[in-house]
Amino acid sequence: MTDKIRVVHYINQFYAGMGGEDTASVGMSVEEKAVGPGLYLQKELGDDYEIVATVICGDNYIAENIETVPLDVMEAVKKYDAQLFVAGPGFNAGRYGLACGATTAVVTEQMKIPAVTALYSENPGTDLYKDRAYILQTDNNAAKMKAVLGRVGKFAKRLVEGDFIADGKTEGYHGTGPAIEIHYDIPACTRGIDMLLDKYFHRNFKTEVMMPNHEEIPVPVLDKPLKEAKIALVTDGGLVPKGNPDNMVPTNSKYYKSYTFGDAEGLAAEDYEVSHQGYNNAFVLADPNRLVPVDAMRTLVKEGKIGSLLDTYFTTAGVMTPMEVGKKFGEGIAKELKEHNVDAVILTST
Repeated sequence: MTDKIRVVHYINQFYAGMGGEDTASVGMSVEEKAVGPGLYLQKELGDDYEIVATVICGDNYIAENIETVPLDVMEAVKKYDAQLFVAGPGFNAGRYGLACGATTAVVTEQMKIPAVTALYSENPGTDLYKDRAYILQTDNNAAKMKAVLGRVGKFAKRLVEGDFIADGKTEGYHGTGPAIEIHYDIPACTRGIDMLLDKYFHRNFKTEVMMPNHEEIPVPVLDKPLKEAKIALVTDGGLVPKGNPDNMVPTNSKYYKSYTFGDAEGLAAEDYEVSHQGYNNAFVLADPNRLVPVDAMRTLVKEGKIGSLLDTYFTTAGVMTPMEVGKKFGEGIAKELKEHNVDAVILTST
């Protein structure tokens, strides 16, 4: 009879049955058995796996000691000679999510054993650790705990068995997952050929150039004829009024701005400048309408092809701006556009 795969599971004080906020400051402890959601995780893993220890820690305690407690958790994983580590799932619980992400990342990076957790996309632990560990995607709350544990169990077993793990979009995990270790003593051409052969023969491999796993955005549907629609202009090309009154930075934007052009038939070159690095803006400086096409939109209004044009445009500089910051910009601009009863947007870039 073969030995069972040894598993260590991490949970917080709430799922361990110790209490809620009143016990959130309790320190780390270990139960040498499956506890709380671990009981269902054990069922999902099956008879070939055994949860030999459950590490429990209060959410406040680990959040206040996030640099040290995950290392203590790792020592427990070592002590029990674990071959698999599972944390949570933490769904959208902030401190718990940080703990799940941090412990999974530490075990993944330092012990090199299979490890996985599961969190909601907006959990702070997701942003911090999605490119350092496998973090499966979940809903906003724990109502589907059993279903998520089922997914965690299946994914964990695939990791243990050395199954091919595809990108996050295909597999349902956030970000890029664990960072790959690149053996630079092997020439790049050889590494490339090896990966190509592994892919061809359906062997497990991981690309050295990980693409971010962006969320799927549904295509919007215009609910009225275009000739009745109110249109707005938005750009990430950095067009600002002459003198850059709001000090728009040319890279790594921290905010977006909106500027009104009133009833002008177009934007005059003497009134605008560009605050954006990374593209030849000479043509925009000569005619700002090439980036924010007010003149063309006015013509479309007169021809009856669109209903009206919002007399304000929104602008930022997209170059080197992080995706998460850009997402916040988009949400903020969309909120303002809805307040102006805008039906559709033309977004121009460099």
